[in-house]
Order: sequence, then structure tokens, then C-alpha cells
Amino acid sequence: MKMMRFTIFGLFVCTIPLFVFSANQSAQHTVAPTCAASGVPGVPGVPGLNGRDGTKGDQGTVGAPGKRGPKGSLGAKGDQGAVGAPGKRGPKGSLGAKGDQGPTGPPGKTGAKGPQGDKGEQGPSGVVPQKNWKQCVWDTLNDGRDYGLIKDCVFVKKVDGTALKVEFDGDFRIANCLSCCKRWFFTFNGVECSKPITIEGLDAIHTNHGRKDTNVHKHSQIGGYCEGIGRGTVRVGLVVGQCRGHKSAGDAYTGWQSVARIMIEEVPPPQ
Repeated sequence: MKMMRFTIFGLFVCTIPLFVFSANQSAQHTVAPTCAASGVPGVPGVPGLNGRDGTKGDQGTVGAPGKRGPKGSLGAKGDQGAVGAPGKRGPKGSLGAKGDQGPTGPPGKTGAKGPQGDKGEQGPSGVVPQKNWKQCVWDTLNDGRDYGLIKDCVFVKKVDGTALKVEFDGDFRIANCLSCCKRWFFTFNGVECSKPITIEGLDAIHTNHGRKDTNVHKHSQIGGYCEGIGRGTVRVGLVVGQCRGHKSAGDAYTGWQSVARIMIEEVPPPQ
């Protein structure tokens, strides 16, 4: 027989016998358990201090990248988004190169005749709106030449279709000759008038009773109208020269001790 000890509720300690039977044992013995009271528990000890942290371990090696997974299936089509606001207008581009001229198109059809327009205002008449005239005056001209330009007067003509009226007022004479003649005439820019004809005056001595010492000065006029002169600057000249068909010499004189003038006026055309 063996004995076992147990603590019951921490107050009593009991010893319980164990019975062991052998083959030749026929009787059973009963042994009462023995229990003894336990002592008072001791006071718990003071807890120990916490231990230090352990040393940080080394970083492990980076693992190899994993394999790429299989491609996923195509997702369903999403809904259409809302229309965005219109963008701002961009800056104006530079002018492009000029294109080639296209072919000429066929002529269009004649349009319908339009209504008659209102009557227009009456235009200006062919008459010069105001007088356009000029005079060139010389005191004691005293020109003794027998041939060439004596004086000229520059005039500005305003209208193409008008005529010029010219006149010379002054003294001229021929002397110291028998059967002689001199001619005073107008030129326009160096040319005598041809429309309708020349403007001229003559002084002639035919017999003079056989005397050459006659020298008579007198005031005379030469004038007329000339057409066909365009507008613009016109140089009107007084010229002395030989009479047509008369070759004799003669002593001419223009403007002796007196005032002489050339008068010019732009006038309407004739009827």
C-alpha cells in the first residue's frame, strides 16, 4: 500500500492510502485518510525590475519581385460624360498667301431694265462762270526793232472750249522808206492763230510823194478772237515782221513815248 498527499482548499493536507492487490491477496484493508492543517501563506515578494529591450535585429534582404499576374478581362463600357463648355476662341491667324486667279466665268444674263431715275440737276453752262481776263501794260515801250517779238503776256486759260479775245492798244509806225510795209500780229505759244484766222495789223507807205523823211506816230489798235486753244498757260505775244508778199525794207517802231498794253480775255465760244 502506498500513501498520497493532497491539499484540500489550501487549508488541510491529507494523506490518502492507495491499495494494491496482488494475486494472492484475498482480503481488503481500509485505512482512514490522515489530514493535517496547513500554515499561513507567506507575503508575496517584491516584483523584479523590467528587463532591457533587446538589440534591434538586422534588416532582412529584399525579396525577389513576384511574377506579373494574368491580364484581367475588359470591363463594361461606361456611360458617356456630359458635354463640356465651349473653349475660348483662339487668336487670329496670319494672312495666307494670295491664291491663284480662277478662270473667268461665263458672262451673266442681262438683267431687267431698271426704272427711270430722277431728273438730275442742270449742269453748268458752257459760259465761263466769271470773267477771266488780264492785261499787260508798259509805259514808254520805245521798241525800235523791225523784226521779232516785241512783248508777250502770259495768261492762264481755264476751259478748253472757250475762245481768247486779244487786243493791242498803242503807238506803232513805219518810216524812212518808199513803197514799204510792216506787219504787227499776235502769236499764241509762238504760233499764229489759225481758227478762224490770223490776228494782225499793217502799216504801209506806198508813194509818200517821193519823200523818205516822213515819220508820223499815231495810236492804233489790233484785236480779234482766236479759238481752238486748250486750257492751261498761254503765252500771247506781239510780233513785228514783213508783210506777206512784200520784200521791201522799212523802219518800224512800237510804243514811242506812250503807254502800250496787251489785253486778254477768255470768252464763251461763238454761236
